Amino acid sequence: MPAALTRSTIMSTALCAAAAWVHAQSPDPLFTVRDGGGTARASVHGTGALYVGGAYDNTVFTPVAPVEGAGTRLVWVPEKAAFRVGQVTGTQWDSTNLGDYSFAAGLDTRALGAHAVAFGNGSVAAGGASFAAGDTNTASGAASVALGYHAHTNARQGSFVFSDRSSVDEVRAGVNHSANWRVSGGFRIFTSSNLSTGVTIQSGASVSNWGQASAVISTSTGAMLTTGGVWQNASDVNRKHLFAPVDGEAVLARLRSVPIQEWSYRAEPDEVRHLGPTSQDFRAAFGLGQDDKSIGTVDADGVALAGVQALDARTLRQGDEIAALRAENQALRERLAAIERALGAAGQ
Repeated sequence: MPAALTRSTIMSTALCAAAAWVHAQSPDPLFTVRDGGGTARASVHGTGALYVGGAYDNTVFTPVAPVEGAGTRLVWVPEKAAFRVGQVTGTQWDSTNLGDYSFAAGLDTRALGAHAVAFGNGSVAAGGASFAAGDTNTASGAASVALGYHAHTNARQGSFVFSDRSSVDEVRAGVNHSANWRVSGGFRIFTSSNLSTGVTIQSGASVSNWGQASAVISTSTGAMLTTGGVWQNASDVNRKHLFAPVDGEAVLARLRSVPIQEWSYRAEPDEVRHLGPTSQDFRAAFGLGQDDKSIGTVDADGVALAGVQALDARTLRQGDEIAALRAENQALRERLAAIERALGAAGQ
């Protein structure tokens, strides 16, 4: 037998075997439900697979839900491409509450908007492409998200609302395209896998992950914004090293060269005025900070305090000099008085 024929026979046999294997892997249905036209609408397969089909039709305006009213059920509505599973106590899954391509699961959930999703207890996704999950949340804005407990996007499109369970009051979005949170236990952002760095936005009554209390904002760096509105910089001696003495008079000399001006930020209205140096001038004079685009408040405070100390030392020196001059002046007065007395006595 020619070699080419042998290869052809082998190839044919392999293809037939592959086709038989693929056919064997196809899940043949155990039973199939067909419509009047013979089209398969549902089937159950030996592998456990389940198929339920249908045809989406956005021209249908008559009731399309196969069952309406209260009940516990799983419903697939092809005309709306909508899916429901769980329980309702009223009309939440009636035809009028079925958004196109929507999904709702749980208890008394409603997905009214097209492409909307609702999960949980009493959650409502009414905006287009909206998402509501949790307990009694409402996503009524287009592409909005409501999560947690009694969160409401308030018809604000593109908004996000998360509400904790610390109050029965609703948390509502105030403007479009906003993120709104009620987290009475604090909002914690960690920037390392071991949770050692980050920022905490907290109530003053709680203690942050970094051990700071009576704060609105606390950070792993030690800096914090107090409940009184004071920003406190980290200044713990244990966070510092490479200490060096400072010549206060030299600080004053350099400070004289720094222009102190009034100015406005470009991002603010012109009538909003500020007073101080530019970061470039400050950096050139003192070489402090990370760059010449900003001034650290600890550096500005340090320059001011060093200058105050130098002026205080100068004042003390001048005080000693003035005291000495006063004493010398008093002695001269006494000598002059003695001379005048002597001259007076000699002239008598």
